[in-house]
Parts: sequence; C-alpha cells; structure tokens
Amino acid sequence: MKYYLLIYISCMLASHNLYSQKVVEYYVSKSGLDKASGTIKDPFNSILKAQEQVRHDRLLKNTNFRIILREGIYELNKPLTFNTLDGSDSNYETEYIAFSGEKVSISGGRQLKGNWVMTKNKNIWKLKIDGFTSQKDKFRSLFIEGTRLKRASSDTLFSKGPLPGFPLIKRNDFNALSRLIKDSIEVFCGFSYDNHSLDQMVDLSSAEVIVYNSWEASWHSIRKLDKENQYIYFRNPATYPVGFYSNKVPYRVENSKDFLDSPGEWILDYSSGEVFYFVNKNENPNKLKFTIPVLDKLVTIKGYSANRRYVSNIKFENIDFIYSKSAWGVNGIPKIDKAINLQKFSWIRFNEGFSSNQTAIDCGEAILMQNASNCSFINCSFSHLGNYAIRIGEFSKSCIIQNCNVWDNGGGGVIVGFNLLGGKKRNLSEQISPSYNKIINCNIYSCGVVFPSAVGIGVMQANNTIIESNTITDLPYTGISVGWTFSEVDNYTFNNSITDNQIAKVMTVLADGGGIYTLGKQTGSVYKRNIIRDVFRSNRAIGSFNNGFFFDQGSSDFLVDSNVVFNIKNQDYRFNKTDSSKIIMGINYFEKTGKNKDLLTLKKQNIK
Repeated sequence: MKYYLLIYISCMLASHNLYSQKVVEYYVSKSGLDKASGTIKDPFNSILKAQEQVRHDRLLKNTNFRIILREGIYELNKPLTFNTLDGSDSNYETEYIAFSGEKVSISGGRQLKGNWVMTKNKNIWKLKIDGFTSQKDKFRSLFIEGTRLKRASSDTLFSKGPLPGFPLIKRNDFNALSRLIKDSIEVFCGFSYDNHSLDQMVDLSSAEVIVYNSWEASWHSIRKLDKENQYIYFRNPATYPVGFYSNKVPYRVENSKDFLDSPGEWILDYSSGEVFYFVNKNENPNKLKFTIPVLDKLVTIKGYSANRRYVSNIKFENIDFIYSKSAWGVNGIPKIDKAINLQKFSWIRFNEGFSSNQTAIDCGEAILMQNASNCSFINCSFSHLGNYAIRIGEFSKSCIIQNCNVWDNGGGGVIVGFNLLGGKKRNLSEQISPSYNKIINCNIYSCGVVFPSAVGIGVMQANNTIIESNTITDLPYTGISVGWTFSEVDNYTFNNSITDNQIAKVMTVLADGGGIYTLGKQTGSVYKRNIIRDVFRSNRAIGSFNNGFFFDQGSSDFLVDSNVVFNIKNQDYRFNKTDSSKIIMGINYFEKTGKNKDLLTLKKQNIK
C-alpha cells in the first residue's frame, strides 16, 4: 500500500511541477515586428520569431512558455517544424494559444494575385498566375472567402469494360494483381467507355479522371481518347483495373474546359498557368479574395527515433488550421516494377495521379507527429485541407486531440498509426507503435472531398488508443477504421478503446465498409456504447455491402458490447473471412428501420 501511495505522490508532484512553474509569455501580432521584444505592447510579427526566442531561452533557463497569437491569418512560407530544441524535457510545456476572444488561423494557403479579365464568353473570366510552373505549382482546390469552389466536372459516368487485348480479369482475384502489374500494366491504365459519353471532349491537357472502385478511388491524367472505339487511356495506373470488381465502374472527369458551364465552377490550365472561373450573376472576381493551397504540411512535430529523443509537451489551443495541398504522384507499385515498366512504355507517368489502398492513408496529413510525447491540440479546428488533418505516427505516445472540429478536408480526420501492413516485424521495436494517444470529443464531418476512401478516424498498428465521444458524419467511406493486418497474426494494434462515439451518414459514395470497420487481431480492444445510424448505399456504388459494423478479414480477440445500431441499408453487422466466435459479442441493440425512437433513450439509461 505504501508503494502505491509513493507512486501516486510522485505523479502528483510531477504534474504540479509541469503546471505550476513560472510561465514566460510572448505575443505575436500581424501588426508586430520581429525585432520587437515580444511583449503584449511590443509583439513579434511571426510565429517563427517566437519559436526562435523560446529556443534561445530554453538554453538559459527551465520554464514553461506560452506564445499568445493575436487575431489574424498567419500564412506560412514553410511548415512549422518542432524538434527537440523546442521541447525534450518532460517537465516543461510550450503552448501556442489564441488571445482570448480572438480568431487565429495558421494557413498553408495564399491569395491569388493579379487581374481577372473576361474571356470571349462573358460568364468566364481568367487570371494568369505569374511564375507558374506545372512541375510545382499545380493545385486542385480553390476557395473564395473560405468557401470551397466546385472544380468543373462531368456528370458521374460509367465504364463499359476493360481495355481490349488483355488477359481475362477474374473478379476479386487479388493474387493476380501483382502479376498483372508486371506483365500487363496497361490494363490498369484505361477502360472502354459507353454511349459515346466522352466523344465531345476537346480539352484533355489538364483533365483528370477519378475512378471509383469498391472501397477505393484513384485519380488519373488522360493520355488519349480513341473516340472511334470509345477507349480512354491514362498515363498512370489505377489500384485496380476496370473489370476487377465490375465492368461498369463509376468515374468522373474534372478540370476540363469542356465542363466549365455553371456559376461558381473553375479550372486550372496546367500548361498556361491560367485559372478560369465561371462567375455568378453580377459578380466581379477582381473584388473577391481567392485562396489556393501551397503547402503539403502546416506543422511537423518530430523527434529522433535512433536515440528515443522525443519532442515533448508542445500544445496548440484555440487555433484554426486551414489550407494544405493534396498529395499527387502517389501509387503503391514496387520500385522494381516501376523501373521495368518505364523501360517498356515511354508514355507511363508514375509521378502523376493518385492511387492508394483503403483509407487513402498515402494522401498525407497537414499535422504530423513522430517521436512526439504529450503533445496536444485542444479546441482547434482543421478545415479546407487537401489531406488528413492529423497523423499521430511512429514512436508517438500520450498525445491528445480533444474538442476539435475537422471538416471540408480532401482526406479524412485523424490517423493514429503508420502504413505497415501485416504482423509484428523482428527488425522493429514494439515502441514504433503509437501508444496511449487520445482522440476525445471531436466533431469530424464532410471530409473525403478529394480522396473518397479516407476515414473519419483510423487506427493502424497503434495500441492503447482511446477514441471516445466523437461525432463523425457525412463521409464517402467508413467512420472509424481499426486494424491494418489481413489475418489473425499478432500485430501492433491492441488494447484500443472505441467508446461512446456517434457515427451517422457515412458510406455515402463507396462500398464495402461501415460505421465502424475492423481488420485483423486486436487483443484486448473494446468497442462499447457507440451509436451507428443511417448508413445507406449509393446506387452508383459497386462491390459488397455497407454495414453498421463490418468485421473484415482476421478480426478477432476483442469485445463488442452495448452498442446501438439502427437504420442500416444492408446488414447491421457483417463478418468477412473472420471466425465470428473469436469476437466477444455482448448485448448490442439493433433496429433495422430506425423507427424505434426509444433506442437513444435506451442507450442513455440502460447501457453502462
């Protein structure tokens, strides 16, 4: 008893030491000067200057620091990067916080400069971007006064079948994919279209095509159109060839002048660097503020894995994080297969488009934490991003995302983990697995705008994670996804707690997912008191069913108890290549139609 009392007293003293020490405050203002002293009356101008000052002071004294940001949008020229110079001592904290009652944004975007001029079509105006180069300046999102504009697009169309002259593709034959990549990669690079739906296209140079498979969507640039035979050819391969799931696959063409026909739409000509905008009635674009994303990341908090040096106790509070670019030139093809195909096909471009596995984990993140400890984002918002909001990555522990709003992002909400499929690796320390991190009381909605297979919250090769009391709505794919192993082998995903979350209106575009999706063995994990409702299925989706719970391949060794699931289009829960006896199913409540209005009351009163 004395032993446990000593531990308790030690923890309390450590907590007291962290939060009761003297706090040194510096102020930052858009109207300040970096040669200033950093006081409230003489503030710095940039966050970087405040960070530099804190680093200097840390060498002289041990104390807590608070950087207080005055109202405004702080546009970054490069990501804010935090390393052990910013905080490697677990006893002291550095906090970046908005001044009370003031709105502060950290932005990876910039305003478009220049003069808009009317084209021959009086509804369409154009702006030439100075110094534009197609190699580094392309963007795929455009905003007016914080509102995302619609990139000009065709209707949702459907393929007719795969390109001719290739081996017959067996449905869902995953083992055949690696062989096809080696000897028939062309079958991934196009399809046959139907009803002459693309015959009127003229502007192909900057057009991009998104192809929707079952649980995944890929982006492509167009190599050519064979209008006589109705074939479209891509420069970059898809994750799955048309015909793998179905011959009739939905797709859409974006960023072509051929579809710039409605107010509020826009395109970017990659060759000329001109933006074309279809104005609303009586609208003059020269009187509007247009913003484009320019940075891939906004914040990186990264220590050193070689000697376990963490970045500790960096905290952000009451700050909005806005605008980041979408990842492009991404695919999962092995380097050796790329090299072989580059020799065979002069037209292939692996640095164009985007193809990834489920969750679109390769689309990146605006905030990255690696080798981070006790870092947090509290009462923040993350919006208008081109990727995921946050990833808590390798060797990170005890980080917290709490009371945050995440919305209108190209990717999803939060990833805890890293992209390592399969079981434990002998050459990797178990500490690589993110541990004891928390995502609590966050509101995640209207994401997956660019990458539809992104999820609200993903846990991959992470342990002892707490996902609690979050609300997740309006996503093209899954709400919460846990696991990254397609078998029952031991892996790094264990002892996670997914409790008291509300998930609704997910799976609005893709298929074969659910409100909560599980994969692989998850020893000691718990799914309790979650509400999953209103999961339907688009009539354009292909592939398997959409569910409340979807227990996918190898799901095992965890508890599912006291959950409420109702108004689900397909099964309330589904097992795929999983021994259902290896999942402990407690008392859960299922209502097919959602007409039982007592379900929510039942959850509040009777489930403990």
